Amino acid sequence: MRDFKSRKDSPSHSPSLESQTVNSHRTNTTRQVHYDVYMTAGNIESCCEVLEEMVATRAALLISTPTVARLYASQIYDHLRKHSDRISLSVLDCSEATKSISQVERVCEKATDILLDRTGLIVGIGGGVCTDIATFAASWIRRGVGYIRVPTTLLGQVDAGVGIKGGVNFCGKKSYLGCFYPPKAVVITPWFLRSLSPKSLREGFAEMIKIAIVRDRHLFELLEKSAVALLNMRFTPLDAAGKEVLWLAATGMMDELEPNLFEDQTYRRLVDFGHTFSPALEAASNFEISHGEAVAIDMALTMVVGDQLGLMPSEDCTRTIKLLLDLQLPVWSPLLTFDLCLRGLQESALHRGGTPNLVVPTSIGQAIFIEQIDTLLPVLDNALALLRRIGQGVNEIMPDGPQNLPLAADSMA
Repeated sequence: MRDFKSRKDSPSHSPSLESQTVNSHRTNTTRQVHYDVYMTAGNIESCCEVLEEMVATRAALLISTPTVARLYASQIYDHLRKHSDRISLSVLDCSEATKSISQVERVCEKATDILLDRTGLIVGIGGGVCTDIATFAASWIRRGVGYIRVPTTLLGQVDAGVGIKGGVNFCGKKSYLGCFYPPKAVVITPWFLRSLSPKSLREGFAEMIKIAIVRDRHLFELLEKSAVALLNMRFTPLDAAGKEVLWLAATGMMDELEPNLFEDQTYRRLVDFGHTFSPALEAASNFEISHGEAVAIDMALTMVVGDQLGLMPSEDCTRTIKLLLDLQLPVWSPLLTFDLCLRGLQESALHRGGTPNLVVPTSIGQAIFIEQIDTLLPVLDNALALLRRIGQGVNEIMPDGPQNLPLAADSMA
């Protein structure tokens, strides 16, 4: 065996390591991945045709949930079965509150039942909970089989469904267990959005607003002009405005993720805007406050904090909260207390390498990171008080800001 001294450029190099080791060898690896995201132009048939080409001669296990299976997944299954007898469908009765390892195990058990081989595919057809579970299961089965995401919610099509993460809740913590596991492909079919409830669509708009605020002022302005109409029409018909905001939001998310896809380059991510206080808020509500609603509340609080710290123009804070309220998204919850926010900051620090890395916009389209919790504490109480007054119907945002903001009737979470 060759002798190697400890490498000087190793992050773990120290004099004690050098003195205590006899041999060492560094294994250098490369991790080059790519996957394609497609947006289909037509109805469910266009989605089926794209999937048909992808599954081809492979065995495939489709994973869905009861409502999505009734509306879409069963039709997709029937279509694919016409071209292959190696297609199976498993329907999970799951929700954010029940997103657990046991659900992942159910998928794995089904994979063993159908003798899914190493070349087989998992195809997740549904919202974020479904694709989270399908992703996690695909990463486990035979140490990793291919999978395809078919997000059927707006939130999935512009956010959760286009990345590479899967996860489940554990010990009361949202997505505490999870994986980074890239799909083979993502198929976005806007036609699915026509069956969503206004509440579900609003959740997706919250994530669209998130990516617009941290990187794309043009997208934000488009949402100001067209989001309410798109919500009311449920993207039907899919006109030019609908196509543009969907694709800008999805590709904006992908472009932001790409340089740090596995989160191994840095823990500073602009896409964490709206995701510092929201996980604690969801858990505290026993997931009665949905993910998109919690993100909206988190964004509103963070914008007010930024304004209180003098980091952004008050006008941009006002515009953001007005857009949230126009879409009837909540900006306040009685559960949003100082203590909950502090827990959220502390948990974020555990998740983000020791500092909360709170994403605070400096204007619409740009943001910075705040790393010290102490920086936020002097303004947090006042920010919470301002949001409480908005949530309770008092026509106010900032003491010195605009006083005539129209308030949504159901702005309470």
